[in-house]
Amino acid sequence: MSLTRAAGGLTLGHYWDLIQTRDFQQAVFNTILIAVGSLSIELILGMWMAVILARNRPGHNTVRTFFLLPLAIPTVVVGVMMSYIFSTSGWLNRIFMDLNLINSPFHWTAGGLKSLLMVILADTWKVTPLVMLILLAGLKSIDRTVYEAARVDGANTFQVFRRISLPLIMPYVTTAIIIRGIDAFRIFALPLVLMGQNLKVIGTYAYVEYMDYENIHLSAASAVVLFAMIMAAVFAYIKLAGREGIQAT
Repeated sequence: MSLTRAAGGLTLGHYWDLIQTRDFQQAVFNTILIAVGSLSIELILGMWMAVILARNRPGHNTVRTFFLLPLAIPTVVVGVMMSYIFSTSGWLNRIFMDLNLINSPFHWTAGGLKSLLMVILADTWKVTPLVMLILLAGLKSIDRTVYEAARVDGANTFQVFRRISLPLIMPYVTTAIIIRGIDAFRIFALPLVLMGQNLKVIGTYAYVEYMDYENIHLSAASAVVLFAMIMAAVFAYIKLAGREGIQAT
């Protein structure tokens, strides 16, 4: 459809029209920023949560259940929940004002970087447990005797993590980045529920072009561009990570 004229025949004109559209350019920027921002935070938080659970301390089953709770909530429900938190009279503004951190409420849904940050935080809260599970599997696969030998040699906690844990779980880190990277690029429901058409990403742009404007060719072209961006990001990371990063454990 992206290569087909309405009257028949092949054309690249839909792609040319697409890249000249300001809304699509903004959608591409928003998609990349949300994907990179949310994935970065999710990796940091997911690693921290996985390290906590890997220690098998008393009550870790309860903590794991608490950490996994956001993953069980449907995305649309998460969007509605976050709209109560980030609205002008929402809980987050109330907390900030009660702590005298701000004098007037933030308008999180007014567009711009604040709205992008809102979507990033909502997506992070929803999906970090998935990253945690992948990294936790990697940490659980490491032989405990390796840690014991490192402790005998005088390594501290940070050195053990930096020199032993992190290199050994790199295949799991790669898996988490690829799975979450693909999912982050195709984000759709959260920005649509939180912002409607006020914050476009490629997924919502393709949806609006198809459903509201019945421009099936431009919608198809934007979907193909999204697919190309995802594949480019995956191959670029595999190239940068090298053979060690993708080797099966």
